Parts: sequence; C-alpha cells; structure tokens
Amino acid sequence: MTTEKKDLILKYLQEQIAQADFRAKAYVYDEQNNKNPKRNCYVKLNKYYNDFRQGNTEIRWLAISGFRGVGKTTLLSQLFYETIQPGVNKLFLSVDQITQIIGVTLSDVLSVYEEILGSVFERLEKPVVLFLDEVQYDSKWAITLKTIFDRSKKVFIFSTGSSAVTLQTNPDVARRVIFEKLYPMSFTEYIKIKDNKFEIKGLSGKLRKAVFESNTAEEVFTQIKILENEINQYWMGIDRLEVSRYMKYGTLPFAVKLKNEGLVYDQIKKILDRVVSMDIAQLGQFRNEIISKIPEILYTVAATDILSVTNLAKDLYIDRLTLTQVLNVLEKTETVLRVFPYGAHATQVRKPSKYLFASPAFRSMYYNFVGNIIGQNTYMGKLLEDTVGLYLTRCLVNKNASLTYDNSAGGADFIIRLYEQNIILEVGYGEKGFTQINNTAKRIKSKYGLVVSSSPLLINESKTAVNIPLSHFLLL
Repeated sequence: MTTEKKDLILKYLQEQIAQADFRAKAYVYDEQNNKNPKRNCYVKLNKYYNDFRQGNTEIRWLAISGFRGVGKTTLLSQLFYETIQPGVNKLFLSVDQITQIIGVTLSDVLSVYEEILGSVFERLEKPVVLFLDEVQYDSKWAITLKTIFDRSKKVFIFSTGSSAVTLQTNPDVARRVIFEKLYPMSFTEYIKIKDNKFEIKGLSGKLRKAVFESNTAEEVFTQIKILENEINQYWMGIDRLEVSRYMKYGTLPFAVKLKNEGLVYDQIKKILDRVVSMDIAQLGQFRNEIISKIPEILYTVAATDILSVTNLAKDLYIDRLTLTQVLNVLEKTETVLRVFPYGAHATQVRKPSKYLFASPAFRSMYYNFVGNIIGQNTYMGKLLEDTVGLYLTRCLVNKNASLTYDNSAGGADFIIRLYEQNIILEVGYGEKGFTQINNTAKRIKSKYGLVVSSSPLLINESKTAVNIPLSHFLLL
C-alpha cells in the first residue's frame, strides 16, 4: 500500500469515526427527535451481540441480507447507535463508498484501522465491533471478513448486503457466518413505523399456531374466535384504508414517510433498476444483451402470475435455458418468489410455475407508474396474493415447509406442506367462497382449507375449511 493511499484511508477513517454517531442518529430519530421504532428482528440481532459481550464468542459474524430498500441500513444504524458502551471500539463503514468513491478495498481500510487501534486484530485487548453496510460492493468481502473472523475472537461483525451476497459465499465462509434475512415489513411493522402503534404482545404467535398447527378446521375456527377480542382491540383507531396502502407500498420502510405516491413508485423503480444493473450484472452470469431484457421479464411477471417460460422465451427471442437461469437469479436476489405446481418432481418441471413478487410494492409500481397492464380488481387481487405469499414465506421459514399451488382448473392458490400434512389456502380480494378449496380437496388430501378474504370469520358447512378475514391474517 502506497503512503498516499494510506494517508487517504487514514483521513477517511478519522472522519468516519468522528461523524459516525451523528450520521447514525439520522436513522435512529425522526424529525421530532423521537426514536424510530425498531424492526422485529432487531431484538434477535442485538441478543447475539449481547451474548458476545458476555463471553460467548462462537457467533461473531452476522450477515443481514435483503433486497434494496428493505431497511438494512436503518437497522444497522440502530444497532450501531445502541451499542455505545465503554471499553468497546466500533466502526461503521459504507462499503459502497469505500470502493466507488474512495477507490480502495475493504481489506485496505481494515488494515489501516488496525493502526488507529494501535494493535493488530490478533492482539486486541478491547472488543471491536464492525458495522459494514453493502458489503457486496467489494468483490472480496467474504474472504476479507472470514480472515478477520479467524484472526481474533474479540471482533464482532455486523454486515449487510443485497440478497445476492448469499450467492457469493462458499461453504468455508458459511460455517462462520449467521445469515439473517430481512424481509419486507409486516402490516404490524408498517403501522408501528407509521403511527408508533405497537402490536399486541403474543398475538402473532397465537394466531400462527391456530392457523398452521391446528388439527382440524373446527380447531382453527375456535382458536381464532377466542382471539377476536384482541384482534379487534388492535384494529381500534386504525383506518381500514391502511390495508390497501400497505399492500401498495407499505412493505418498504422508506415509503412509509413519503407523502407523494409518485415519488414512492419512482424510488421503487430505481431499486429494481439497481438490482438488474448492479446486483445481477455484478454476478457476471449474463451478457449485457440478456441483462437488458430483464426489465421486460419483470414487466411480464407483473401482468400475470402463472408464467410460461417457453412462450416468454419465444417472445423475447432468447433461449429457454437462459430465461430459466434469469428467473432463478431473480428468485435468489429475492425479487420474485417462485411457487411450483403441486406434484412429483417431473410434474413440477413440466408444468408452469407461479411467480409472485417478493414485495407487492414491486407489482404496484408496474401498475401505477409504468402502465395499467391489468384491471383494477385483478391488480388488487394479485397484490393480495403477493402479500399472502410474503406472509407465508415469513411465517414458515425454518419450519421445513414447502409451498406449491394447484395448477388444475379452478385449483387453489397455495398448498402448504407442513409437518407431513397439507393445508390448502385460497386468496380472494373482496368476498370469497370455498369453491377452489373444495376443488383442490378432491385431488389432494389435506388437514383443512383456509380462505383469506374480506369475508367474516366463518367455517363451511362440512367443517373442512375456514374463511380468515384479511384483517386477522395480517396480524400473523
């Protein structure tokens, strides 16, 4: 490293250390100097750090992944601001700034930071906490942080990155890091950030148990009925129009405080543009000609959910294998959620998959900002399906569950495979009956069926399916 480069990094680090608390405060407090509410995952991440402070050095590296705009920088800033403790050195770095503006590597910066500390990492006497934002901008971030992890048990690392960072790891890195996925916001998180109204403690867990772990439809109905007083208590004072606002853009934290809906969709479009032009392009898997077609692929997904890869490949003049690879990458970068058709592997390969957006705000942007590609009722129905897909993904993570759909005519939107049993689920914007549930139940053995719609809580005549009001489902 040249003396000139070292001096440049030294000045940069001195400025970062001096201004870090002030910059983090902008994310921690609102304009009235009140603390912004924290995302639900904050408690879990902070516990890992507190365990480290108490001597548990097994878990020392947390990688928070999630697509752009989902709130990673705010979460990291809150963690940074709340870990002001005597005897602890901490450093907040925006890796995109290091590589693109300063023009140096993360490894170079951490090497100079050792000089500021007056000790190499191996000989640290005091703990060091690194807060590293957008690590994917350094192509060697994984090996750099693995090396730091191995060199000292006194270093704790918080790192954030786009969903694509998980594609750049290897088994050697994966053994050291705990990946925590930051999902788009739930409805209760949206209301908490927007209006500072907190969820009712324990209600979400009880609802999840009732919906997914009951033995019969009657048990689902009874358990939810017991919870209705708490559910109604939560909804007191909440404008029911918040539900449509939430589905349109409220899953993304940055959109909550913006008053101009056009500006919201402009920002969402820029997020998707960056996913394509930076995250996917950085992987180096596709030619520029293919990358230029990805916005058109996403536009097509926005207009439909069941996607014929063969037909779309012909329309775009690209081969089927390449289009399949593009869709796989979009899924891994958490832009879309792929739902396979129910059945054996051969059936899943042969039949078309359903593609939902990881955030309904993405589909909403295409409808409101790019162009009205589908009718209003169909559009709201698809937003609801995206929302339910998001909730199912969040609720069933780490439960060894699978999510498919019934591709037969008149079949249900989702089939949840959980604990070796099936739950059939249908989504409807507005009033909805049990027809699709009954159709799928004739083909597929299941514990019970669920309908999520605006209809009230009720059980069908045969006691095999329950309608769960959307107002109830959104509190899961």
